[in-house]
This record gives sequence, C-alpha cells and structure tokens, in this order.
Amino acid sequence: KIQIEGMAGLANLFGPHLYKHGVGEVGTKAVLKDKTHIGIFFGAAWSGSCKQFLEPLVKVYKKLTEEKGKKFEIVYVPATVPGRPPEDEQSFKELMEIMSWLAIPLSRKAIHRKLTRRFQVRQIPMLVLLDADGKTIHRDITPAITHIIEGEDGDSFAEQFPWDEKRQTNIKSMLGEAFLKGDGSSVSIAELEGKYIGVLFSATWHWNCRRFQQMLEYMYDKLKNEGKPFEIVDMDFSADIPWLALPQKAYEVKQKLGEAFRVEQCPMLVIIDPDGSVVTTEGVEIVNKDTDGDCFPWTPKPLYDLSTLEPEILGEMNDTVTCVVLCEGCSEDVKQELNKAMMPVAQDAFDAAKASGCEAGMLFFTATETSDVVHQLRMSCELGEPTASPQMVLLDIPDSGAYYVFDGDNITTENINAFIVDYDEERLERKELQEDADAEGGDQA
Repeated sequence: KIQIEGMAGLANLFGPHLYKHGVGEVGTKAVLKDKTHIGIFFGAAWSGSCKQFLEPLVKVYKKLTEEKGKKFEIVYVPATVPGRPPEDEQSFKELMEIMSWLAIPLSRKAIHRKLTRRFQVRQIPMLVLLDADGKTIHRDITPAITHIIEGEDGDSFAEQFPWDEKRQTNIKSMLGEAFLKGDGSSVSIAELEGKYIGVLFSATWHWNCRRFQQMLEYMYDKLKNEGKPFEIVDMDFSADIPWLALPQKAYEVKQKLGEAFRVEQCPMLVIIDPDGSVVTTEGVEIVNKDTDGDCFPWTPKPLYDLSTLEPEILGEMNDTVTCVVLCEGCSEDVKQELNKAMMPVAQDAFDAAKASGCEAGMLFFTATETSDVVHQLRMSCELGEPTASPQMVLLDIPDSGAYYVFDGDNITTENINAFIVDYDEERLERKELQEDADAEGGDQA
C-alpha cells in the first residue's frame, strides 16, 4: 500500500475544503491535521440502506470521539450512482443534520466521482478507513460496523479500533505453513517460493464449480508442463485434485481468507504474485477467456492495447470507466507519440489504485490495430471507420452504457487529463452505446 504524503496528500484527495454542518466550508488541512484515522463514508440520501447504516455508525463515531477521545474523523462522499439522480441540496443538508462529521461539499461533483472511482465503490453504504498519511487500512469496514446494531452499545467493537483489515497485504502469509496433495502428502510453503498462486474457492458438489475445475485443470497442466511458476491452493480438499489444498482442519485460515475476499459465490479464483500481492480477483474470467494460459502471469498494467485485449481486464471493462485512444489508421510515429501521451495519465491512475489498496478505478487503452473488439467499439460509439487522425472515447458502461467522445484529434497528456476532468465535472455530452453492442456493452453503485 503506497502512502499519500500527509496533509498535502489528504488535501489532494479530498480537495482544499470540506463541509461541516452549521459551519459551512472549512480547510481540509486544518480540520484533519491532528487526526490519526479518517473514514470515507460513501452513501446517498435516497438510500434506505445508508440511512439504516447511519444508526450504528453514529453510535461508533460518538463512542470513539466523545467518550474515548480518539483522533478519528469521517468524511461523507455523496456516491455517484448510475441511474440515480444526484443528491440535491435539501437532501444533503438533512443528512448532514444526522451526521456530525465532515463531508465533501455537494458542489464538488468531480471529487465525488473521482473518489467513487478510486475506491471502486460498487455498493453503498461503504466505509473506507485511512490512516493520517492517507494509507488504506481497511477497504470496506461496513459489514463489521453494521453488525453492532445487534448489540446494545457497540462497546466491544469500539474497543477494536482502528480495525485493521482482515485481508493482509501479503496474502501468502495468510495461507499457512503446509498444504496437502491429493495423495495426502504434505507440501511446505517454502516450495511455493517464486511462484504465482491461484487461491481457489470452490465446492465440489456444485455443477458450476465442477465444470470450472475441468477448465482450470487443463490450464494448470499446460502451465506446469511448460515449466511456468504456477500453483493452485484449493480451499476444498479431495483426493482427485491435481494441485494443492489447505488441510481439512484449517478452519480458521479458510474463514479468514473467505472474509478477506468477501466470497459470496463460487467458484472464485484469486491470483497472487510471488510476493503475496493480489494480481487479480478475476481468475475465473481469466480461465474462461485465456484457456491456454497464453497471457500468464496476468499482472495488471497501466496501459493496454485494445487490439490485443488481455483476459485479466475483460471482466473489469464492464465495471470500470475506460478511456480509449483509437489510432489504427495512424502512422507508427503517431502511434508511439499517442502511447507516450497516454502513459503518464494511465500511470497516475495505476499508482492511485495501489495507494488506495484497490484495483484500477479507470482503465486506459490504445487501439493500434483493427480487431473484432475495436471494430465493435467503433460501431457501438458511431465513430466511423479508422482514419489518419486519432480519436478518443471514454466509456462508462456501468452507467447504462454511457460514453463520451473527445472533440478533436489533438490528443496530448494535458488534453487527456482535461477530458477526464470534464467527464468528472459532467461537462461532456453523454451518449449511450447502441443496443446491439456486445456485452462489453445493499444498493448498487
């Protein structure tokens, strides 16, 4: 987890001013200067789930700040939710009367969108916990806080502050020291040194899991035969598995891993790198699309080429704002210049995702050659055939297939950044993908 540089980083994250009910706007640096922990609360005044969540959250906030004297603060962010109207001033003020903490000013729509994107808000309410330097301590502590509504005062939960996340940075350290082969023999964690690991959540009794395991076994055998540094650790042991499994009595390890990745359905395959960091949680999608494992080890990158679409981000395009520069008809020199122009923007977003402990909040692509996917994008966005001039489009598929087209062909780093700012500020003309577009094309956010 990368660290934001103190108060300057928090001001950059939240903007120079925050809102306090009964006071108005206050300086971000001044109001957060002595805080050791900051919660970012993503919600909406129209959401019944958020209003229900406020009861335990207010209880915990008062317990920590008034009774225990903790240097804790919360910043409310009106989440941008596709298909829902933006929060109006009256609703915002009514909500702030309940919440005695801070908020991003209602008028700062661009900051609302950037934070919602950066922390990959898929559902509200959601509460992210940061330390004083802006480092993500917990990506979503909402479920734990919600549970205290069942108790009388939440004392035991407040005592656990600051609620370190169950999902550790080094996932390998959560796996334990030994694993089992199908024949019952034991394998030490040391034998996985230098390997990429697929952590498999599955259920042998379920037909969908059994079908997926057949596909996974094909890829696994192929990668092993090619000498690739890859292993699988299954949560469910059976005598016929070709890979490794956790011991049957490793109940606590299995529970912690399930909670860490909030496993709600099976199968789920999490890929981690040799250092134990998460490469992707979209392992099932990878196996379905990259059946031969040609793109191993599927490590994320700041910038992709849409012409050679890689499986690790196929599923993410449906859930993530995506910026694409199409340049199939341009000269090689122009293609290289466009790549150079886009890379700093893509790298900044990539680094911000690491700082937030999340997957990328925005994907970036060039499209240098014609392909089925690129052709479909052109048709869906009514961009016409490739020409010698580049085109840029921003896709927001979660928002009912919305897209936005850059006006002009002067695509520089500055103009790419400005295009994204205009999107965040809602200054662009919104269009929707054509209905015949391919599948590219609590309360959900």
